[in-house]
Amino acid sequence: MKSISPALLILTTVLTGCSTMKSLVGHGVTDFYDGEKRSITEVSIIENNGNSGWGMGAGVIINSIDGKKLAFLPQSKHAILPGKHEIDYECDLNPNVMGGDKDPKVGHATATIDVAPGVHYKLVGQIHNLPSTQWYYTEKSFLGQTTRILNKHSCELKLMQHEVYTSEI
Repeated sequence: MKSISPALLILTTVLTGCSTMKSLVGHGVTDFYDGEKRSITEVSIIENNGNSGWGMGAGVIINSIDGKKLAFLPQSKHAILPGKHEIDYECDLNPNVMGGDKDPKVGHATATIDVAPGVHYKLVGQIHNLPSTQWYYTEKSFLGQTTRILNKHSCELKLMQHEVYTSEI
């Protein structure tokens, strides 16, 4: 029995680490509102997938919701109160999680969405080429260095209804 205990301890540690990593890399739900936790039927869920867009368009990276920046390693689902919200976002051309600058984010934009209570939405981007007269620059800062990026695309945000919750799950 003593020889099983170290193996069990290692397995428990690994599983706990995997559970912790899962919450760090974007598979949970962030409550993006003030006050006490609310029922799933009282909030709206918006979900973004920066890599694929679930095959319905380009992936979307959310930078902020109502002017409030997301965490460095944000969750992919955000519980927000029903009503209108301003989303600052970009489309992601990157098929890999750690693609770096090879496959940049494009079409930095802001959109207002109107969400209903108890509804889970998926955010999908529609990328369009811009005529050269409409190209624009954005700046990204990371670790004290600012990079200026020429944007040649627009990204239109589409709100796709995924699921409706009529009772607690």
